[in-house]
Amino acid sequence: MSEAPPILIVDDQVKLVRLITELMNRLGFPEVEGVTDGPQALEALRSKRYGLVISDLDMEPMDGIQLLREIRSDDVLMNMPFILTETSFSFEDINVAHLAGADAFILKPFDLSLLKTKLKQVLNGRPRKRETPVGPISSLNVDFPLLGKM
Repeated sequence: MSEAPPILIVDDQVKLVRLITELMNRLGFPEVEGVTDGPQALEALRSKRYGLVISDLDMEPMDGIQLLREIRSDDVLMNMPFILTETSFSFEDINVAHLAGADAFILKPFDLSLLKTKLKQVLNGRPRKRETPVGPISSLNVDFPLLGKM
């Protein structure tokens, strides 16, 4: 039996789900499943134990950030490693996703070596702790992932 955790791919483009599944299989993840929207992803996550979610940012009816927020607010799913993907990220996208709890960001099309690096980083991460909700944060006090502490 393989030690690689099952992976859930969430992307509204079926071809990309197949491509990411193939890449993950090549990297040694034999159990990869795909769904095409956020509500399907939540249903899958609540019915089976996955080791990682790789989700597209721009989807309907629930985008990747909304899916991530649902996962982080669920006591059972809150520690689920989560990688967000998109063809381009704005600074605002990265900031919002970081604050929502994204573990990593990967640009499409994927570079296989970068994907391997991100997977190692995310799958070896520490569990989250439930914190008391924080009020609005000034953008001057935010720890920006690419810039460091401002």
